[in-house]
Amino acid sequence: MRTYLECIPCFIKQSLEAACMATDDEKIQTEVLKKVMKHLQNISFTNSPPELSREVHQIIKRITESKDPYKKVKGQSNEMAKKQYPYLKKLVTESDDPLLMAIKLSIVGNVIDFGTMNRLNVDDMIDNAVKREFDTSSYSQFKRALEHSETILFLADNTGEIFFDKVLLEELVEKQKQITYVVKANPIINDATVEDAYLAGIDKLATIIDGDSGQKQSAPGMILSYASKEFLDIFESSDMVISKGQGNYEGLSDVDRDVFFMLVVKCPLVAQDIGSEVGKIILKAK
Repeated sequence: MRTYLECIPCFIKQSLEAACMATDDEKIQTEVLKKVMKHLQNISFTNSPPELSREVHQIIKRITESKDPYKKVKGQSNEMAKKQYPYLKKLVTESDDPLLMAIKLSIVGNVIDFGTMNRLNVDDMIDNAVKREFDTSSYSQFKRALEHSETILFLADNTGEIFFDKVLLEELVEKQKQITYVVKANPIINDATVEDAYLAGIDKLATIIDGDSGQKQSAPGMILSYASKEFLDIFESSDMVISKGQGNYEGLSDVDRDVFFMLVVKCPLVAQDIGSEVGKIILKAK
């Protein structure tokens, strides 16, 4: 998915948010905005939003001298979601279709996102997942793919959200699937890293890798041109690929292989591209 003019205000708003998290110094915050706005004057709109966000956050980190501006809110997200996990597990266990419920809850976890302008309420979304149906047109395709798959590549998205992923991973492990769980090599917005995945106990369910190992700066979404050889090999060889979140959708929506995208739509441009509405929980087969 390419970048649009409407993406520019989001980059600027996110830059100010990150700068304010990194420092209280208004002069530094002002410098961040000026440098980001100057950089955005010369971008290529053919690049995906995650690739441009990667560049923007390099600027933010350099000027603020902060390696992880979102560190505090990431910790809060993990603590909040960790407390939710027993309830999520109960919902799955008591469901008439545990796999479908686990998918819906994993998607609902995607609302925990400081990388977008639209912030949604997690408790409300959990209730909606339980009470409401969502577009299940890709669910039968998902089940068929799962039935014929032994190896699954699972691209994670945000901190906190990983505890919502956990209930789905447990369902996949019960079906004796071998899972590789992909996180970021470096802190970027509130995306999950290897440390976060171990905190959530994902290592007991899947092999954890960082998909952009060797890169000094990660992007908030998988960009194949920056991916590690290890990731690319697994991406090509896995029987099934599950991709979480808007960033991964933006980075992989045009790739030449089958992918199941799971996300909450939080951006009108993504809604337009994916053919849905803001606020919808999406399972989409590509």
